[in-house]
Amino acid sequence: MKGHERVERRLSYSILLNGSIALAEIIGGVFSNSLALVSDAMHNFSDFIALIISLVATRAMSWSGNERKSYGYFRFEILAAFINSVLLVLIGVYIIYEAISRFSHPTQINSRLMIIIAAAGFGANLFSVLLLRDHRKENLNLKSAFLHLTTDTLESGAVIVTAVLISFFNFQILDPILSIVIGIFIIKSSWDLLLESTNILTEGSPRGIDLNEVASYIRSFPGIKSVHHLHIWSLSSNFRALSAHIVVEDMQLSRTIGITDELEEQLAVRFNIEHPTFQLEADACEDELISQFRDRNGWTKDASQKKRKDEARDTQH
Repeated sequence: MKGHERVERRLSYSILLNGSIALAEIIGGVFSNSLALVSDAMHNFSDFIALIISLVATRAMSWSGNERKSYGYFRFEILAAFINSVLLVLIGVYIIYEAISRFSHPTQINSRLMIIIAAAGFGANLFSVLLLRDHRKENLNLKSAFLHLTTDTLESGAVIVTAVLISFFNFQILDPILSIVIGIFIIKSSWDLLLESTNILTEGSPRGIDLNEVASYIRSFPGIKSVHHLHIWSLSSNFRALSAHIVVEDMQLSRTIGITDELEEQLAVRFNIEHPTFQLEADACEDELISQFRDRNGWTKDASQKKRKDEARDTQH
């Protein structure tokens, strides 16, 4: 079985498990009056939707590119991760809101039913985690799916402990307290994923990439005089692209192949950049901008150039 087919099958199993557990926990939470159990059910239901999105994204990523989608469908992974993380943050906020209101209107909880349902949820979530454990590092989409299931497993375990304490010591207040903890945990665990997926969707430089460091590395290559108009971005969590204007000695085009081939190979090894595009030039641009961006008035700016000018002025003073 091919790798992506194995992932799809395991995601399908996890979808069935999460859908069943979410339904059982919602029913059990209503009859037991447990907000913590309902909170866990809502998170499971969000995972049910999130895993469906992840499954669609996994299939889309295997589709071949075409004239209209020359890069293929890599961005489906990021869209899925973004939707999943936004959904998690919203659910976390709602759970905290409901838990705070529960302090003013406490209810009697059926702890035995709470234990039974939470135990079933814990077992199903743990099994789903084991299904996706070996695939969690493949891309951001599967990482988000694995994160959903891991947090669900931890939450179900916490609900079981809370239910036991309520059953033996009648600590009813633990139910809304645990709900707040679950809400905070959901928001915290999904926030980094939200920032990373947003950065990729807005064409930001990949995490851990410094444009000036890459520019210095390119300039260090034999035959390269300077580099400018450098841009680095990600199409997906595992696919980085680069475009740059590179100034070389005035020579025949056939002689530059050795330079660009070696540079392309080293950029892949050192910075994990798989798709570099170079525009070779014999003369540098007037401003030699390493990187550029546009402000609200449309003027081209260069943060690295400004930094160099500021450093030079400070040195003179």
